[in-house]
Amino acid sequence: MSTFRFSLPLARLAFVAALPLAIGTPLNIAHAQQALPLKDSVPYITTTGVASTEVGPDVATISVAVDTERPTAADAARDNARAVQAMIGEIKAQGIEAKDIKTLPVTLSPVYDEVHGANGNVTKRMLRGYAAHNSLSVRIRDITKAGVLLGQLMDKGANSFERIEFDYSQKETKYDALRGDAVRDALRKANSYVNGLGLKLGRVLEIVTQQPVVGTLGAVGGAGMLEREAPAAIPVEPRVKT
Repeated sequence: MSTFRFSLPLARLAFVAALPLAIGTPLNIAHAQQALPLKDSVPYITTTGVASTEVGPDVATISVAVDTERPTAADAARDNARAVQAMIGEIKAQGIEAKDIKTLPVTLSPVYDEVHGANGNVTKRMLRGYAAHNSLSVRIRDITKAGVLLGQLMDKGANSFERIEFDYSQKETKYDALRGDAVRDALRKANSYVNGLGLKLGRVLEIVTQQPVVGTLGAVGGAGMLEREAPAAIPVEPRVKT
C-alpha cells in the first residue's frame, strides 16, 4: 500500500538553562524592575523538534461529470438529468451514503458554430444547440472500490472523469501522537547541547508551534471526455508523497 507522510514541526521549545554567570547574561536591578518576561530575564536554550509518520490513505474522493448536447435546452437538461440520476442510483446501490455524494457545478448554456473571416474575426454565429453539464463528487470510504465504481459510472452515463483525491480519516489522532514526539525530539536536542557543558535543563519556558505539514494526498486529474466502451474497473493507486 502506498503511503504519505504527516510532519509536525515545532517552531521552538525554550528551556531554562542553569548556566554559570559567566555564560549567562547578567541582570542589573534596573533591568529586573522592568518586569521582563521570564524567558527574557534568565539564560535559556531554544531547540526545534520535528516528528513525522507515514500512513496509507483510507478514503478516496472521485469527481465525475456528464456533458450532454442536444438541439433544444429542454432536451439537453432532461437527458443530462436522467444520466445523473442513474449515476446516483448506482452510487447508492454500492452502499455509499447520501452524505458522501455532493453535486458540483450544474450548467446549461447555448452552443454556437462560428464562421470566421479572412482576418480571423467572427463574422457569423449560428445556434447549434444546448449543452448541459453536471458534476458529482463522491467520497468512497473503501478505496479498493474506487476503480470499480468509476467503471460502473461510465456505464451509467458519465463521460468526463475530472479527478481523484486521497485522504486519511484519522489525521487528528496522528497529530496528537506527533505533538508528543516533536516535544521529545526538542528535549533530546536540548539535552545534547547542555550535557556537554555539564549543565542541566530547567522547566519549559515557551512552546511555539507551526502549522502541520501534510504531503499532498495523491490528486490525479482525469483525461477529460471518456470514450464509451464496455464498463471496466479503472486502475486506482494512491500516489506516494513524503
